[in-house]
Amino acid sequence: MNGEKSMGCEGRLTTRAEKGFSLIESVISLFFFFLIVLFSLDCFIATRKHFNHLKQSETLNTAAYAALDRMRRDILDAGLGLKQPMALEIVEGISQDQEELVILSKQEELPVMGDFVSGQQRIPMAKARNLKIGQQICLFSSNSGEMRSIVSTTLDSIFLDSPLDSNYLQEKTSLVLLRRLSLFFDETGGVIRRKVNTSPAQPLLEEVASFGYEFFKDSNLVRLHLCLRMEEDKDYEATIFPKNTALFIIR
Repeated sequence: MNGEKSMGCEGRLTTRAEKGFSLIESVISLFFFFLIVLFSLDCFIATRKHFNHLKQSETLNTAAYAALDRMRRDILDAGLGLKQPMALEIVEGISQDQEELVILSKQEELPVMGDFVSGQQRIPMAKARNLKIGQQICLFSSNSGEMRSIVSTTLDSIFLDSPLDSNYLQEKTSLVLLRRLSLFFDETGGVIRRKVNTSPAQPLLEEVASFGYEFFKDSNLVRLHLCLRMEEDKDYEATIFPKNTALFIIR
């Protein structure tokens, strides 16, 4: 009998041990598990969104400063190689053309092939095919000069948009191909664009809410300012002193 009682007790103990969790306990456990998963997922999504926002903000911030630095270097080139034409007031290193900030500098010295006379519109030029329609040239001597645009080219000459006003001797004359760079704001696309000579305007900075510039001739300072669409409350500014134009603008 003692053996039978022992076996009965062991049977009852085994049955209780194998019973496990009830259905309600399992549902409650799963419910809390899913709550923890959902909370963790929500935290992960919020953290990822915040990280992406910070990353995008940093990228735009870097792009804005890079664009300002590019414009600063362009403006510092204003009037480079054009000391005599600026002294004769033939060209301006910095000017405004409608909504564009225009920067002129010397691109290349061209050979002078003979004397030029008033009324002349065809200019002999070696390798004229390398020049493009729309490019500007500056022709000057010690006391006079003029700026013209190229309207057509042949193998050995270029044609100007208007006849020359003065006579020029070959040995006393210089001929310079100008580099015309312009900066302007495309409001429709929110893009600051940069255009060199006759080439298509290239995007310099995108996602721009506003862009403007001021040129103070008396102090020879150019001030740039812009805002990005993502951070309209933050202003990016730069003030540049183009030294090449200083002597010819300050009066």
